[in-house]
Amino acid sequence: MAISFFLLTGMLMEKGGLARRITDFAMDLVGWITGSLLQVAIVAATILAAMSGSGSADTAAISSALLPEMKRRRYNVDFSAALIATAGTLAQIIPPSTMLVLIAVTNNLSISALYLGGIIPGLLVVPGLMYLAWRHAKKGGPAYAPIERFSLGRLGVSFLRAIPALGLGVVILGGIFSGLATATESAALAVVYAIIVGRWVYGDLKLAELPRIFLKAGAFSAGIMFLVGGAIVFNWLMATEGVPDAVSAWLAATVSSPWSFLLLMNVFLMVFGMPMESFAMILLLSPIFLDAAVDYGLNPVHVAVVFVFNCVIAMISPPFGGTLFISALVAQRPISAVTRHIYPLWALMTLVLLLITYIPDLVLYLPRIAGFVQ
Repeated sequence: MAISFFLLTGMLMEKGGLARRITDFAMDLVGWITGSLLQVAIVAATILAAMSGSGSADTAAISSALLPEMKRRRYNVDFSAALIATAGTLAQIIPPSTMLVLIAVTNNLSISALYLGGIIPGLLVVPGLMYLAWRHAKKGGPAYAPIERFSLGRLGVSFLRAIPALGLGVVILGGIFSGLATATESAALAVVYAIIVGRWVYGDLKLAELPRIFLKAGAFSAGIMFLVGGAIVFNWLMATEGVPDAVSAWLAATVSSPWSFLLLMNVFLMVFGMPMESFAMILLLSPIFLDAAVDYGLNPVHVAVVFVFNCVIAMISPPFGGTLFISALVAQRPISAVTRHIYPLWALMTLVLLLITYIPDLVLYLPRIAGFVQ
């Protein structure tokens, strides 16, 4: 239910004008930097990530808002689409991520602990993306020159307009981390809040559109639930046949240290993430790897966040990267053309993956100070 509500919230944000107000605020905040629209895409994706929980919804919203203007200004549209696709994946590691919810439920872990664990890894990606965007813009010529100067007054006005939209993050994360609401309850409240703001504050959402939005969200949720149902049967069969025990025994015999196990897991997931859907990876593979991780004395919250970060990288990994296809579709460009520009961005994500893999405190610091892990 939490996943369904978060997917619906992301769609309501796009249709109700919440995503547009946040993008306008990001424009006034960083629009004066060289390659301004690229920086706006990153900042907007980071803010939206703390509200929607859906990388696909964020990628679609930002692509629709910014790619037409990027084309008009003669930006390299293929690089722009690749950058937006990468920034859009932040919604799956920064809470309220639907992937973190799924891996928590699948492996009986605390959603709040995983949410706190995903904050620092997600934020580590942001400065790297901003640097790559700035470097690309510096080499791109006059097309990337900023056309607006920084205005504190204009920033203040756009911030005031964005406050109702930004309040969605307070509703979701405030409810969860304060203990006043579960993840599912916060997601349901977010749906109600997004409808109220989109219809009666911004006026962009028409009540007549709600049935179609609900139906679309239901279709997405149904696809995920089919995966969940099949995965439950598959996991039961694996447990009955002793597959997790066999894998653990094989790892114990061939992999000598926890760090070697983590490296093996990352390589395995990055290879399988190219042809395999991320939700399916979580449902089918995470129980095996998390059970084995416990045998190595690793913290399951740390390993779960590392696992999900691999799934995030899979969303931009050719040939089947989900957000890559969305941004290429909105840009009306061949997926092969967009993919050619993904590799520096993919390398950045891989670097962050290695950091959070071998410096566990980057994941565990916030859950530890909140009392969720020892």
